[in-house]
Amino acid sequence: MRLGLMNFAKIPLCDLFSEWTKISNHSLYKKCEEVLLSLHVLESRWRLFGHILRRDPCNPANEAMQFYFVENNKRLRGKPITTLPVTLNNDLKHVPGEKITLTSQNDLDLIRDIAENRDEWRTFIVRIRRGAAEAVRSDDPASELL
Repeated sequence: MRLGLMNFAKIPLCDLFSEWTKISNHSLYKKCEEVLLSLHVLESRWRLFGHILRRDPCNPANEAMQFYFVENNKRLRGKPITTLPVTLNNDLKHVPGEKITLTSQNDLDLIRDIAENRDEWRTFIVRIRRGAAEAVRSDDPASELL
């Protein structure tokens, strides 16, 4: 049996209650005063990415990011590969009022400039997290997790 991230994180929370009745995700998270695990993962991913961007450009992680955006016209067939830049770009789609993407070297340089200022980077991460939380709320109208 394959469990998604949400269901896997919900199992220990369900054990806290002796009620064996059905409980909705919204009610469970509200009762436990917790937020979605996926939002914790999203925030950690962006914090680590900011740390990498502030490191030396000769760092292997920075070189890998720069190499990713080198123009390569070779198109792969089949399902697109899920990579860190693709995941980060999908996270950016949820930020309201921002048209920042991560699809080119110029976008990477723009995000690197934001990461250099730690206070600005923290507020940037908060906006990303709030946008992702709003996206979760729009998927589940009864949800008020954040």
